Amino acid sequence: MDHFAVWFTKYWYLIVPIAAIVLLAFVLTTLAKRHVFRVMHTQSVVNRQVMGADRAERVLRTGQPAVGVVLDSYDTGTRVERIFVLVRLKFQVRPEGGLPAYEAELVAPISPVKLADFAPGRSVKLRFDPVSREIAIDQPVR
Repeated sequence: MDHFAVWFTKYWYLIVPIAAIVLLAFVLTTLAKRHVFRVMHTQSVVNRQVMGADRAERVLRTGQPAVGVVLDSYDTGTRVERIFVLVRLKFQVRPEGGLPAYEAELVAPISPVKLADFAPGRSVKLRFDPVSREIAIDQPVR
């Protein structure tokens, strides 16, 4: 007789509890995965809101080109996706096409590698909405 048959004849009464434990473990694992994915999705949505991604995408898509001179920049103390630094930037926005310059502020996620590119006095390519005067940085984030 093989080992399984011996075990089965001796311990047949354990099959139902073992099956119940295996099923419970499967159900709990599935629920935990769902919860983790829900939390990750929520975190992604919150990160997009904090970074102003929807507004920035709209301005980048429909806005007009400008050059921004950084007047002031400081770290807000917040990190996004554990990499990007949220930096509050104050620009003097100089639209192309002869429109008058104006000042605007923006909180943007900046890679630590690129922080020096946003020091006061540096020029940055921007896009702006002429109606709302919202701005977005028009260069790679990374």
